[in-house]
Amino acid sequence: MNISMPLVLSDQGYALLFDDHAAATLTLTNPLTYASECPSPLSYFFIYGGNESHLADAAIQLAELTGRQELPPFWALGYITSKYGYKTENEARGVIDTLKMYGYPVDGIVLDLYWYGTETDMGRLEWNRKQWPTYRQMLSDLKEKGINTVLISQPYINKKGAVDNYNLLAEKGMLAKDSTGRTHDVTTWVGDAGMFDVSNPDTRQWLANRYKQLTDEGVGGWWGDLGEPEVHPETIVHHNGMTARQYHNVYGNVWSKIIYDLYKESYPDTRLMTLMRGGTTGLQRYSVFPWSTDVSRSWGGLRPQIRIMLNSGLSGLGYMSHDVGGFAVNPELPTDPELYVRWMQLGVFSPILRTHAQQFAEPYHYPEYGPLLRELIKTRYRWLPYNYTLAYENASKGLPLVRPLNFRNHDETLSDIDDQYLWGDDVLVAPMLEKNAKSRTVILPDGIWVDYNNPEISYQGPGKINYKAPLNVLPMLVRAGAFIPQTGYDLENTSGYDASHYTILYYPRGRELTTTYTMFEDDRTSTRSLQENKYALLQFHGIVNGRQIKIGMKTTGNYPGMPRQKNITIVFPGIMPDIVSSIEVDGVNITPTAYEHKWLSFTAAVSADKPFEAILELKSGLK
Repeated sequence: MNISMPLVLSDQGYALLFDDHAAATLTLTNPLTYASECPSPLSYFFIYGGNESHLADAAIQLAELTGRQELPPFWALGYITSKYGYKTENEARGVIDTLKMYGYPVDGIVLDLYWYGTETDMGRLEWNRKQWPTYRQMLSDLKEKGINTVLISQPYINKKGAVDNYNLLAEKGMLAKDSTGRTHDVTTWVGDAGMFDVSNPDTRQWLANRYKQLTDEGVGGWWGDLGEPEVHPETIVHHNGMTARQYHNVYGNVWSKIIYDLYKESYPDTRLMTLMRGGTTGLQRYSVFPWSTDVSRSWGGLRPQIRIMLNSGLSGLGYMSHDVGGFAVNPELPTDPELYVRWMQLGVFSPILRTHAQQFAEPYHYPEYGPLLRELIKTRYRWLPYNYTLAYENASKGLPLVRPLNFRNHDETLSDIDDQYLWGDDVLVAPMLEKNAKSRTVILPDGIWVDYNNPEISYQGPGKINYKAPLNVLPMLVRAGAFIPQTGYDLENTSGYDASHYTILYYPRGRELTTTYTMFEDDRTSTRSLQENKYALLQFHGIVNGRQIKIGMKTTGNYPGMPRQKNITIVFPGIMPDIVSSIEVDGVNITPTAYEHKWLSFTAAVSADKPFEAILELKSGLK
């Protein structure tokens, strides 16, 4: 089940990958053994970054071999609402209207199987006109509001509600068959069905044509559910001669590639989002945004999500996420507001933020925590510049968004920590994973770490601390010297993003410190930004030297529509304005301000055509 890769990575900076997708067993003994049911000779790859190599080097080299994911649709980094399922056009419109009424930013809505009717209509791949009478207008209206619509499809064609497609595809030999060449029916949770044989070129073309028709009508993305495939009898023999056991793991890759190739051919200027839960090594090549499947709405369902994101990211799948709030609802406890809030806190700092559940999926079902949940989703939008830079690091180098604490070092004390993680290199996130917990132990890597929630407090690592976290607090720390770019303004959706205004949080600490940070920009829509060098890098550097701080920024590169001038507000969380004797920006003295009536800040107009530098003289040194 799910995504399976014959791959091992070590925190000593190497990886071992078998070029195989058949049923196999990998045993981490000495000597290591690998036994596969693949009838053909196998290749394997040993990946090593050098004498000083670490997990980051191994991840980069692995992505060089297996492929890097392209830049995501910018809207995919916003908030996406989903449920099993929105049954009618009125309900879908109402969900978006309700989210907006309560002030939640939102960029996407996912429509589960009811868009084509009922469960037994699986495989129709056609809108149900009674439930969705003006679906084209709905898609257009939602798009005008900045909402992208994602539709589900599955590998199965039900013999009841989709019998016309079943008969057509069976007659043309496009469904999976048995060893005698007859159509091999399968028993799914919604009844007997045929199964798309995606190893058949004719099947792939039929699916591509149907996906194109629906995409032309305004669909914004695709969801491939049950794509392991969930039901895949071993008596199936595929069109290419492979048995089910030989073909099973790669089915999700081939299915994803159908949609990916369609977009490259028919929509070459549109970035693709495909939700997929099945596949094997290299799945990321097809713009796939996987998730951890139908997790239970429970604390036991929440706890493994960090480990899943960490392992998937190191394996090349940088956008692994989860059903925020928990999908499978316990009828005896259909809602757990505390769990929902804690899950949302994790979701805000996950590659994709998508709520999904059988019931009570949307945040407005928890009115007692409405302001808190709304602020969390707004936080997701404030972090867009930082998060989009993580997407660039993934697309250009293969780096995951979610990273283990020992991602760039060999500290063995950090190697088995799977209940906290680094968001990029500079932000440590330690979600609350226990019911009724008001504090937790946080492990600190080496260096100075600033409390994101109380930035006047810093800690020296390595070590551990007890972090107090009532329900409205997500434990987070920021590496000293880090630059964290944010929007600095509220958004209804990502279409309101303004590349001419940024708020940069900067965390200088100590007597001597030199740090750099590179932020990514492009037009946020092009599918060829990186290939055609149509992007810009904003390179920040910070130097703390006793009682002086120097901050510099220069822009390299260009892209169509890039603002030539930006208003940049630099904020120093945890540092009071009265510590500064003077601030000089490009040789001109300016007056410091108090950001949100508290922290030291100043605003400067920065030109893309020349470097910017600010010098702050302090009355005393930093701690």
